[in-house]
Amino acid sequence: MKIFVGEFVCGGGLVGATDEAGLDDLRSEGEAMLRALVADVSLFAETVVVLDEQLEVDCNATTKIQFDTSMPLWAQWAEAAKGCDAALVIAPEVDGLLAKGVGVLRSAGVDVIAGSGDFLRVASDKLLTAQLLHRAGVAHPPYIATEDERMIGVLADSSRFVIKPRDGCGTQAIETFDDFRDARKALKSNSIMQGWMSGKSISISYLASGNYQTFLPAVSQVISDGDCHYTGGCGPLDDESQRRATAVASRAIAAMPPTARGFVGLDLILGDEPSQDCVIEINPRLTTSYVGLREMIHGNIAARLFDLETGPVRCKATVDSVRWTRDGQVEFDAPLLT
Repeated sequence: MKIFVGEFVCGGGLVGATDEAGLDDLRSEGEAMLRALVADVSLFAETVVVLDEQLEVDCNATTKIQFDTSMPLWAQWAEAAKGCDAALVIAPEVDGLLAKGVGVLRSAGVDVIAGSGDFLRVASDKLLTAQLLHRAGVAHPPYIATEDERMIGVLADSSRFVIKPRDGCGTQAIETFDDFRDARKALKSNSIMQGWMSGKSISISYLASGNYQTFLPAVSQVISDGDCHYTGGCGPLDDESQRRATAVASRAIAAMPPTARGFVGLDLILGDEPSQDCVIEINPRLTTSYVGLREMIHGNIAARLFDLETGPVRCKATVDSVRWTRDGQVEFDAPLLT
């Protein structure tokens, strides 16, 4: 088996970009995910990657193709993926990049392990996600956008407010406000404004192959309070929190358009009571928590995408014993179980 693994930042997506302050974080997360995923896929298949040589990415792929700065990104990825049995794509939702990359590869006849076009479209737009979840009765923060202010009365009663890009990736460009009027003034046409939800920031990953679906262990997100900046994670959660996270995430996945496939990361808030649990957003791709998750369960997560491993996910780590940073550094607070 031969698998193409494309990661946007390391694979040439930021060639020529000049925002060094923001690029360092994107590069460190992108490289961490690429290294981890290639390492797992390499255990059962040959791997092919495209790499921007200027980044000097440390990646143990079978075949490494140098990115050509004179050629379009997606065309190079499609050419590299030809002859592969499948492709795994890690790219941001910003400006529709993820959906565009998946679409180009699929048009070239490549089997991309990712959601359908409708699933990607809704999950990549936080306003569309919010509207769908509310229609389906799935708990989600009250929100408004410039073209949808139906919940303005409910939102105004919130104690704090969050503004984020509708197609934002991770915790980039998030602003928080204590005053409703200040927040509303800052709301732009490409943003969404949500009420701040108190509780524990959680991430849970959904895994779907063609014949098999499962949730991976839910984990905590380490996010700075002032600027909502993601710095890493810790897990697994305790059994009760696992049940609550899986319950609300299951409702969100069921509400989404068909069909989820591959990795889907859901960001949640667990409140003081189960009735306060809610879904914040849905990421239709691999997320940074993968670097910790692969260390805390038995077996190979990536192999489950190809039905090479099935059955219940078994955790080998005790509660909150695995910690990781956004650049892929993993630490263990207790020995792993056998």
